[in-house]
Amino acid sequence: MRVRSLLGSAATRTRATASAGQAELPRDAPPVIYIAGSGRCGSTLLERVLGEIPGYVNVGELIQLARQIAPRGERCGCGQAFADCPFWTAVGKQAFGGWDSRHLDSVCRLQGRVARQRYISWLLAMELAGRDHRADLAAFGACYESLYRAIAAESGAACVVDASCEVGQALALAGAGIDVRVIHLVRDVRGVAHSMSKRHVPSPHALNETDFMWRTTPAGAAALWVACLKEAKLLRRRGVPVAHMRYEDFVCQPREAVEAALAQLGLSPGPWGLAHIGDRQVVLHLSHGLSGNPSRFRQGEVILRTDEAWRDQMSRRNRIVVTMIGWPYLRHYGRRPSPGNSCA
Repeated sequence: MRVRSLLGSAATRTRATASAGQAELPRDAPPVIYIAGSGRCGSTLLERVLGEIPGYVNVGELIQLARQIAPRGERCGCGQAFADCPFWTAVGKQAFGGWDSRHLDSVCRLQGRVARQRYISWLLAMELAGRDHRADLAAFGACYESLYRAIAAESGAACVVDASCEVGQALALAGAGIDVRVIHLVRDVRGVAHSMSKRHVPSPHALNETDFMWRTTPAGAAALWVACLKEAKLLRRRGVPVAHMRYEDFVCQPREAVEAALAQLGLSPGPWGLAHIGDRQVVLHLSHGLSGNPSRFRQGEVILRTDEAWRDQMSRRNRIVVTMIGWPYLRHYGRRPSPGNSCA
């Protein structure tokens, strides 16, 4: 099987690499704009807006492909089941010879061995990691490098937009030698907590209507939000280019926010690259993004509105608890603890 050969060759390549343990990947691998952030931070909308730039292609939360999208047969952004989508069928054939369950299991195992939160410390100091860890990292990178190349080839794009969000995944990709450039998207912790605590929200990409989006308590969501911000600070230590973007700025001034972020990452959309972005509105076409929120399926002109339902719907107790947990970072990112102008 091709995946087995990828795993074997990558492991061999790692053992022969310099002490830093960084794998050498082919030069034609496309750069990856990786959106990092907590759950419900607005990454789906940002990813789709970036995917409209000529030469860019958005793929949604690629981290979920082997975990649940393919095994469960969930829907692609085009509306078809993953197994029936011509785009992902072609990508799978080019990358791995098809979406065989053994291939998917191999990717899942590698993600579990190198890209989880518990491994962030050694991803920052790979010279201290054992040989087996470095071999697993190289094999993981080889799988994703093949996947990104297939996505770029099938779409005709030069840059892939991956909204997988998890910082550990971004560190693992960078440690494996992939050209990862991160947009760290930060939304007000109270909006995140309110969204993540909603009950019985149907999963928009599941074919089974009884499937619901993952939820947690407001305090639990706030704790995850803080953890994500702390982890994101580590990306620069690994040499990963990072552009910070506030969700509220993106919604209120989308063109300026996107242009500034790309400039910080050393990328230029060109003179007409942002023509689809207007004054608090964007034009979106069909995409093949995976997972994410219901905006995955929206097309045409989309009016951007700041989702601040938490101001009216979150209980006073939960608002106080969430604000206290996130307070140091709310101050750092310029949020105010009391209601005010949503575009401030």
